[in-house]
Amino acid sequence: MSCYRLGYRFLLNNYIPDFGRVRVSQQIIRAANENYPILVYEPPGKVAATLITFSGFSVHGYRDKRLARLSRAFARQGLRVVTPYVGDIDQLRIHPASIDKFAALIEAIRSDDIINSSKRAISIFATSYSGGIAMLAAARRQTAPCVNAICLLGAFADFRNVLRFVVKEQTIDDYARYILLRNFLQRSDRHNNELINLLDVAIADNGFRRKVPRLPRVLQATSPDNMGVFWKMLNDVDFRREIVYGAFADIDQSESWAEKFNLADKLEQVTFSVSLIHGQRDNVIPSSESVQLHDSLLHQGKHSHLTLTNLLDHGDLIVNHALYREVSKLALAFGTFIEVSLAPQG
Repeated sequence: MSCYRLGYRFLLNNYIPDFGRVRVSQQIIRAANENYPILVYEPPGKVAATLITFSGFSVHGYRDKRLARLSRAFARQGLRVVTPYVGDIDQLRIHPASIDKFAALIEAIRSDDIINSSKRAISIFATSYSGGIAMLAAARRQTAPCVNAICLLGAFADFRNVLRFVVKEQTIDDYARYILLRNFLQRSDRHNNELINLLDVAIADNGFRRKVPRLPRVLQATSPDNMGVFWKMLNDVDFRREIVYGAFADIDQSESWAEKFNLADKLEQVTFSVSLIHGQRDNVIPSSESVQLHDSLLHQGKHSHLTLTNLLDHGDLIVNHALYREVSKLALAFGTFIEVSLAPQG
């Protein structure tokens, strides 16, 4: 079957109900001496290969309905799909320790004779921040042989660029800014519990799309000083930069985050196929990040396929006049990834 046909089938299956043909179970897998809950999506017919779908920063965690819909669509292509719970990600926590957890899960799922019954190298799908983490994990010397293909949607190449973008741009997605501020405010000298609570409420209001937001009521009970700091963080670029950059610099000095979160010098072990998809209007992680990663991969002689589309912002669909052309590009991107995932391995 051609890449286009595989891709169009996948896109259609993402929106057409499977009427119970894909069975979902919750299981436990042990990785690096920890137990991880996983959701396993069983394809309707024969299992051809195994795919991990890593969740992004969603208030719904690894049970996010959008990811579940994608996982079901992948399962209908003949893939057994595994979505793991990773505490850092479900708790919206930015930390390079997540790379270790992703790597441990990739290795554990690859070596599990029941979950990965095909005994093949596995494929990975991940979005946004988790996409960068998944790539950093998969590119490790010990982990890379476990991977056959990876598809990243709206991922980063160098996390420092994301910091700069989210801090500087006024028109970015509020949800991403709240998460970034919460993570770095906790590590700054301006940290206090009342400010953290305000950001938690703002994240929940936005993430759950509450019809009646809680933030206005919580702000009424907030001290005047902290209310002033909260609004200044949201509206004053220089103040925001001081908090985030200051905290990141302090962390980097003691924990080397800049080096750990930068993919540029960590691609030597990549032997698997890489598919990069990025919305040109992404208002959280700019599409230049996927372009940068794609160029780095090609420069090192790796196999990379890049698709930039006007049909997505940060993972959400945008309907416009170029719908047919853009859908065709997405079909080819996903179809290429699925074809490699299903292809016989030597």
